[in-house]
This record gives sequence, structure tokens and C-alpha cells, in this order.
Amino acid sequence: MTLSTISLATDDPVAALSASWFGTGLSPEAVARLAGIAQVRSIEPGTALTREGSLTEALGIVLSGRVALRTLVPERGMVTILTVEPGDVVGWSALVPPHRATSEAVAIEPVMLLELPGEKLRALLRADHALAASVYPRVLQAVSRRLAATRLQLLDLFARDEWRHSEVVPW
Repeated sequence: MTLSTISLATDDPVAALSASWFGTGLSPEAVARLAGIAQVRSIEPGTALTREGSLTEALGIVLSGRVALRTLVPERGMVTILTVEPGDVVGWSALVPPHRATSEAVAIEPVMLLELPGEKLRALLRADHALAASVYPRVLQAVSRRLAATRLQLLDLFARDEWRHSEVVPW
């Protein structure tokens, strides 16, 4: 079952987490532990969930809607490096010291977010090694996708620079 096939009108963190990519394959106990600290939040388009360099207070799982991850590129301004889709995470920096956002995350349409407060999540993972062993690989998958997307974005930016400074027109 995908998240888009369930009703998101519910504020039930267990159902929301279970239906997400992040929650798929987690044991019922793990889902219950995470859902016990979670809350479902509605976010309006244009709202910033994180600001690059600022403290990341929570890990969020996008239940519906989309979130743009943006970073400041000199001479170009804010550049979207990735769009986070339902089931994926925002705010992974809440788990990694110094807990500072590596990009700006902005809702680009109405978003329903399952939010896990950083301090509570870190304490839960320190106390429950089996849960940590289930959660951290999922977070690393998200970070890996971000790294790959950023690499492609950088290659595209550098290619455009070469075209702009070249006497040969690429088209």
C-alpha cells in the first residue's frame, strides 16, 4: 500500500508511518515507539521547515505534498537541489550533531508531515538499539539520495558555466 492510497484525514501517526516508505518493513513495535513521539502537522505552501545552517528541531516524514530542498549558490541565489516526495524525510540533521540544516526545506504545496522531535527521537534511539538499527539505515538512504541529487545538480551547474564562458554555443 502506498501513502497516496490511504486517507490522510487521520491524525493517526501509526497508520501514517506504517503506510510511508520510511515505515515500510519496520516492526509493529518500532512503528508504535516512533508513533508515540510523533505528531501529524499540516504545513502551508511557502512555509520553511528548515533554514540552511539553523538548528534542526525535528525529523519529518512527508505524508502528502512536496518539499523543495534549496541551497544558496553564489551568483545564482537559492537553487532547488531536490524535491522531497511523500514517504521521504526532511530534517535528517536532527539526528546528526551539530543538528544544523544542510539546506533550506520549503513546502511547495500543502504538506502533511509526520514530525518526530529531535531530542525525543535521539533519546529513543540511544535507549533502543534495535530501533536505532532500523531507523538509521532509512535515514542513510535518504542522505544518499540527497548526495546523488546534489552531485547531479552540481554537474549541471558546472556544465552551464562552461557553456556560458565558451565561444561554442551548445545548441
